[in-house]
Amino acid sequence: MAKRKNKQNNFLAVGIVIAIVLIAFNFYSTFQIKKLQQEQQENIPMMGNPMSQMSFSEFDKQKATEFMDKNNDGKCDICGMPIEQCIASGMMQCSGMDPDATIGVLGSQHIHADWKIYLDGKEFDWSPYADRHHKQMMGDKSITDTSAFMHIHPAEGQEKGGDVMHMHATGISLSLFFESLGMQFDKGCLNVNEKEYCGVKMYVNGEENAEFGNYVFNDLDKILITDGGNIEEQMKSITNFAETH
Repeated sequence: MAKRKNKQNNFLAVGIVIAIVLIAFNFYSTFQIKKLQQEQQENIPMMGNPMSQMSFSEFDKQKATEFMDKNNDGKCDICGMPIEQCIASGMMQCSGMDPDATIGVLGSQHIHADWKIYLDGKEFDWSPYADRHHKQMMGDKSITDTSAFMHIHPAEGQEKGGDVMHMHATGISLSLFFESLGMQFDKGCLNVNEKEYCGVKMYVNGEENAEFGNYVFNDLDKILITDGGNIEEQMKSITNFAETH
C-alpha cells in the first residue's frame, strides 16, 4: 500500500514539474515575442503609413497559419502560442525562435524598388492591383488579394500605379508578392491571370538574375522582368521614384 502511494506521489510530482516547465516556457515565449517586436519597431524608422494602419490581410493570416501551424491545432509549432497571438504580434513566421524563419515582423523595415514587367512586348499594367493595395493599406478589410508585407502604390503625380514596390518586413521574396495576387513566378515562368509566360528573364540593376521568385530585393533596386523584346529600352523605362519614398 505504501509503495503504491509513493508511486502515485511520484507521478503527481512529475506532473507538477511538467506543468511548471510548460507554464515557464509559455511565459518565456510571450516575453521573447514582445521583446523582438518592440526592438524591431524601435530600431527601424517607419515611413509612409504608420503601423496603426498596417494589418494582416486575409492572405497574410493564411500564410502565417501555413508557416507556423502545420498540424492545424491553432498553436505555433515552435513556441506553442496561439496563432492569433503570433499574428497580433506581426509575425508571419516564428521570428526569433525558428532558426529557419526568414521573414521578419511586419514593420521590421520599409524599403523600395523601381521595377517594370514586359509581357508579349507590352508593359504590364499594375494600376488595378495598386488601387487595391492602397485600399488594403488604409484599412479596407474587404480587400483580400493583397499582402501588407509587400505592396505597390497607386498613381501619384508622375508616378504610375505599380512603378514602385514597398517591402514592409525583412525577407519578403518576390514569389510571396505574386502569390498574394494569385500569380506565380518561378524558374523562368510567370503565371499571370491564368496565362503562363515561360522563358522569362529577370534583370536586377542591369544584371541578369536567375533567382526569380526567390529574390528578396534591396533598397533602391531596379528590377526588370521580361519575356523578350528590346531589353535596353525596357531597362530605360524603369523609373527612379523609389528614391523619393
